[in-house]
Amino acid sequence: MKIYPKNKGFFKRLIPFAKRIIQICKKDKINPIIYGSFSHFYHTKDENMKVNDIDIIIPKKSFPRVISLLRENKIKFKYYSQWDTIVIKDGKLKVEIDGVGTGYKTLKEASLSKNIFNKIDFYGVKIRMITLKQLEDVYVVAYNRSKDDKAKILKKIKSLERFLGRKLK
Repeated sequence: MKIYPKNKGFFKRLIPFAKRIIQICKKDKINPIIYGSFSHFYHTKDENMKVNDIDIIIPKKSFPRVISLLRENKIKFKYYSQWDTIVIKDGKLKVEIDGVGTGYKTLKEASLSKNIFNKIDFYGVKIRMITLKQLEDVYVVAYNRSKDDKAKILKKIKSLERFLGRKLK
């Protein structure tokens, strides 16, 4: 992929940081799946969009191992067990590792090991990424669950609807 989001300079610094986290996981046979704003950008190629972090999903059973790997590699992080989320930051650079959660039609814990995801080249690293249909599902569920970020999520939904030429279900 040779295009970049609107915040190209920042994003170019984010890529190696995200690749490092992804490679640490993959080296230990944990296969992360990219979702969130990068998957939105990847599918739509919307160069007016900003990608401020990289969001990945892993199986819940992999959280203890990922936490150990991050510690072994001296990478600072915060683990939010109530949300099944690990937030890894280096200044403004951020990678968020999440569990699948519940309520999705197209994305379930049991499906993480299946071959139902897009396979992409993330700037030199082979990785899986959610499909456009799964992204729709993620946005709808996130919007319905959100208490604080409804406006932000709605903006992403509207952008995706313009790209698709239809309303999300």
